[in-house]
Amino acid sequence: PIFYSDRPAILVIFLGEPKFKPVQGTDLLFAANTNWDLFLEVGTGRYYLLNGEGWLTTQDIQKGPWEPARQLAPDLSKLPDDPNWADVKKRVPGTPSATAPVVIVSQQPAELIVTDGQPAFAPISGTRLLYVTNSEDDLFLHSGEANYYFLAAGRWFRSKKLEGPWSAASKDLPPDFASIPEGHAKGDVLASVPHTPQAEEAVIQATIPKTATVKRN
Repeated sequence: PIFYSDRPAILVIFLGEPKFKPVQGTDLLFAANTNWDLFLEVGTGRYYLLNGEGWLTTQDIQKGPWEPARQLAPDLSKLPDDPNWADVKKRVPGTPSATAPVVIVSQQPAELIVTDGQPAFAPISGTRLLYVTNSEDDLFLHSGEANYYFLAAGRWFRSKKLEGPWSAASKDLPPDFASIPEGHAKGDVLASVPHTPQAEEAVIQATIPKTATVKRN
């Protein structure tokens, strides 16, 4: 799935159905199958999600609505003195946020596209491509096809609408992408455009063995 939001948003990914486990010495459960710090307060059924330096809360993790947590579950201050909770304990009570981002929850690997308001475009000279200037994502509009193209984890996807549906596009990417100037603000995507020198170099780099030394303790 590829989600889209035109205002600040975060993507919380679970590996399958959400699973919660008890936090020793508290009335809290923590989400065990996501890399987000997410807690459920037993008794109130309220969820608390750490986002940056502040907390968000809701009664329903799937449907929301999420809002800034003005008051935290008391037991968050009783988290065990364990390295696993050290970063969380530093953010209790945290810095209250004025507003909450959109929180999108997925039970499978997913991607999120965020623009700052409605998409704004700028043309790329020598191509029929426009890139979206008010997004941190690699997002393009092909003016000849009226298709959006999105690069995620080295793979390309296309759609007529930002809301989807999206389909794979790496194998038949329009030739315009290979004509993006190397020095352009979006020139770094050339490493993911098939048959470009940058892509061939990236393949070579990926085949060079790399080693790392890890202390066993």
